[in-house]
Amino acid sequence: MFILAFIFSLMVQASTPAQLRPIAVNEQIVRRDLALILKDAHLPTDLLGVVWSEGKSNTVRFNCQKKPWALQVTAESEEKSATFYRGLRGLGFLFPHPRWQVSPTLNDIKRQCGKTFNWKPTLKHRGLHLHTLHPNEWVRGFLMDRTDVANEIVRWSARNGQNLIDVSLVRIPLEKIQSNFKAPFQLARDLGVHTGVSLGVALQQQNSYKLLTLWQAITGFGSDEALERELEKLIDAVDTSFIVLEAGTSEFTSTDPESTIKWLNHADAIARKHNRAIFTKVHVSSNQQNTKWGNYNFLPSFAAKSVGVLPHTVMFYGLLDPKAPMYGNKDFHGIRKFMEKESQQRPAWYYPETGYWVAMDADIPLLLTDYLRTRAEDLKWLHENKMDGQLIFSTGHGMGGWLYDWTQALLIDEELKFDPYIGLTLLGEDRGAWEKIFAHQKYHFKDAGVIPMISAANLQDELSSTHRIHERHTIKEVAGDEKLREAEIRLLTSASAAWPDTTAVKEAELARLLLVTRLRVEQALQLRLAMREDDKRAESLENAKLLREQASRLLSESRNDQRNYADLGVMDVWANPTSYQFGYIYPSASLYWWAREERMVRDDSYWPFTENIYDIWDILF
Repeated sequence: MFILAFIFSLMVQASTPAQLRPIAVNEQIVRRDLALILKDAHLPTDLLGVVWSEGKSNTVRFNCQKKPWALQVTAESEEKSATFYRGLRGLGFLFPHPRWQVSPTLNDIKRQCGKTFNWKPTLKHRGLHLHTLHPNEWVRGFLMDRTDVANEIVRWSARNGQNLIDVSLVRIPLEKIQSNFKAPFQLARDLGVHTGVSLGVALQQQNSYKLLTLWQAITGFGSDEALERELEKLIDAVDTSFIVLEAGTSEFTSTDPESTIKWLNHADAIARKHNRAIFTKVHVSSNQQNTKWGNYNFLPSFAAKSVGVLPHTVMFYGLLDPKAPMYGNKDFHGIRKFMEKESQQRPAWYYPETGYWVAMDADIPLLLTDYLRTRAEDLKWLHENKMDGQLIFSTGHGMGGWLYDWTQALLIDEELKFDPYIGLTLLGEDRGAWEKIFAHQKYHFKDAGVIPMISAANLQDELSSTHRIHERHTIKEVAGDEKLREAEIRLLTSASAAWPDTTAVKEAELARLLLVTRLRVEQALQLRLAMREDDKRAESLENAKLLREQASRLLSESRNDQRNYADLGVMDVWANPTSYQFGYIYPSASLYWWAREERMVRDDSYWPFTENIYDIWDILF
């Protein structure tokens, strides 16, 4: 009896793995990538060779008995690529950003002679969702005219041991999607990275590609035929291992629950016929409750067991945080429990963010170290609970976003023990200095609640008091409530006064962004002091302006950093196929939200559409 109970417990703990079609690593393409890496390091491109052999050990031995030196890779087929790149990291090669390689010297490499490096990934499936519904560098790379940018993120993924890459599709002609995706997706498969695309069944918002028209979604007339026809066309056009479907007409508006389940099952049957896997996103919005079906976002529970799920969390809150005041939630424990339950009967990949774009941290910009800490805690939980995978929802790698995604990629290596400081450590940063920065942000920004004061209110936050993106007091509410205003002044004053010393930070861009983050805290404080209507109102507004101008001068230096993709237009007003006709770093580079709040306080006018940069109709329809 005990033995049966033990076996049953093991079965309950084991996650149902995703069934992705096998892809074969192209050894010649990997060798070409090695030559590119050596060239970038200013080393002879024939310095290193690669010897492959099949095995389950996933090890790399550096043989320097004779030239050319060789990395002897022994690996199971699905980890062949990642094991090879683990060996390169053992020699000292780092790939923090798609445009930035840290290289060892020849002597550094020599010192590794005879060593063996092990590759033991914490998750079977891991990678990035590139959210190209927002106007980032990958929009230019996959949806416009810069295939080199698409290839950069593909190489970055493989070089960092990732084996998934997923791209959102927008409503451009399928022929153009087919043409643009062909080369980078082929490169991905050659390097051992599974490819996927995200789209809607009937998703209206943000110009998302979709299978059904709004009429078909609402009435159901012809929906089955249209779904099959459009999905078949997409499968023929883009070579993928998996397809991610979004249910509902938006994050906050649902389609008929029974129809939704039927469409997911129909799509799954079509995809499996073509050896593709179907996943669906599980949002955190809490406003779609049905007396029969419960939370609309949890509908996949009723779908076929082969339909995979992507349980989503947002911003820097995680599965274990006691508080996550987003989208009407108190915390994300419901998402965690959903994943625990569903992982026993269907593929389940965790789907967290490492940057929140619309009017939050990426738009300010804020360098938030709790992304590193929280995502490391989540990943440890996934590993301990034998979850199958993780697909990071990435906003972009500009303005420090690379640090979050790179750290997550590194932590797939079990040897690194889920250390949130590992990326910083490998870059030679002072861990002690960063530990103080982490502690300060955790206490003041997250626990004490300063984050809603230094991020900006999304239009939904300003229009709704019951279902805000992030729980906050809008600047209008703060201006009209003396008690509330004084409480926020105390919190901001405390955060500013306790700011840790950042002079030991070595990486110039990170140091800049930390200083900009501090200036934002101080500017938000000055705006609230100006609301007091005392004789120092003008002085406080002038102080806020001076702080913004200081931050602007710092960010002008960031334009020269290639890691911010200024050459692609993402820091400017920018025509592109998304619903936002400006680059995703434009609000950061221009400090748009800082200036908007200054104008509101100065004019004592808090109309939500003041200085609006969003085309609401384009976003919604």
